[in-house]
Amino acid sequence: MYIILLLAIALYLISGYLHCSLSSVSKTLYVVLMLPGTIVHESSHAVVALLMGARITDFSVMPSGNTLGYIEHTAPKIPFIGNAAISVAPLIGCPAILLLISRYFGVHFDSPPGSFDIFIETRFLLEGTLSFITGLDYLNWRTYVFLYLALTLGAGAAPSRTDIISMLPGLIIIVAAIYALNYFGINILYLYIILSWLSAALSVAIIPLLAVAVIVAMLKLIMPVT
Repeated sequence: MYIILLLAIALYLISGYLHCSLSSVSKTLYVVLMLPGTIVHESSHAVVALLMGARITDFSVMPSGNTLGYIEHTAPKIPFIGNAAISVAPLIGCPAILLLISRYFGVHFDSPPGSFDIFIETRFLLEGTLSFITGLDYLNWRTYVFLYLALTLGAGAAPSRTDIISMLPGLIIIVAAIYALNYFGINILYLYIILSWLSAALSVAIIPLLAVAVIVAMLKLIMPVT
């Protein structure tokens, strides 16, 4: 499960870089391209906020300041964990949508086994990612539509700075509880399965994000702004 935290950090850094780089070229185009991910991101916040007993006071998938969308809600009825759940919601909602649509686009990727060993998780995740890349049908238009959706959903899964601040207290409690259960030999099989699938989906989402980030960085080197 530790790999999910590393993937979340990677998503945050890569999507932040793309946000700064691409929005400076054409903010309107960037907003339109990222709209599917923005919708899922903010909708994930909204759904979990309602589940936590909060009331939605404002919701938008249109840019506001330096953000692509936003949601405002009252305080959740469940302290600490409620705020953490609301903040971490896109990190679950976006890859979940990616998993759901993958079958329609004929894309398959394996999930690593749920484990508390970060080295085992990393090895299986790298092998699975390589298998995913080599297994894509690059002559099928659906592949490119899926990669675009993976790109925007990957960006949508990335937590904002506000999300990170809000989720930390509750997330520490949740992670500590899961670790304690594992330490005392209480096996939560379904949780491991869910986390492993989420980590697989996040790793798939990072592929097009990273590819675009590399292309943008290379273009900046080739054509520096004067």
